[in-house]
Amino acid sequence: MSTMVERLARAIYEKRNGAGCRPWGIQTKVHKAPYLDDARAAIEALMEPTEAMLDAVADEEDKRGIPNSVIDALIAEEAWPLMIQAALKEQA
Repeated sequence: MSTMVERLARAIYEKRNGAGCRPWGIQTKVHKAPYLDDARAAIEALMEPTEAMLDAVADEEDKRGIPNSVIDALIAEEAWPLMIQAALKEQA
């Protein structure tokens, strides 16, 4: 199983290079490096959820009857950054 950074790097590589590009798995480390850097930057940008992201969670909580303040605090202040940090620390 690949790390989140590698999964994102591969997705960026395939999107930029289109159908028929050389497979990610045969690329050299040097060729992969800029894509891995881009993936890390993308994950870092996700560190802080947007208002729309928090609102989506709040809407779902309303549907389920979960107190918004409990889940919002956990996701925004604790769980979300921990998940992003873990994704950045994963080793291939």
